[in-house]
Amino acid sequence: MHPVITYDFNGVKHIRQGSNVRAVTGDEFAIFETLKDLERQGKWVEVRDLCEVQIQKTPEWLTPYLCAGVAYANLGQERQAIPHLEHVEKLAGDNPDYSAASRILSELRRDQE
Repeated sequence: MHPVITYDFNGVKHIRQGSNVRAVTGDEFAIFETLKDLERQGKWVEVRDLCEVQIQKTPEWLTPYLCAGVAYANLGQERQAIPHLEHVEKLAGDNPDYSAASRILSELRRDQE
């Protein structure tokens, strides 16, 4: 049986194999801390670039999609922001950690009208 891997908003990885579940703080948790620092400093190009690399490494972790969408929006690149945010909105369900995706999407869509 293959393990099922999921991620918390902050990058904590959960590995489920049968009824056994392990939580691991690895590279993703460190990346999350770096992203928070870069966002706080308004370094949107760095946020975007780090997120795009991380999306390739861990496509099942939604936080890099959200942060990339925010970075693209702050860089005035709405066409790139929207697909990232739509991906989060579609897969996050009602997880409040990702509610910013819907809010930002609404703003971007309103701006395009």
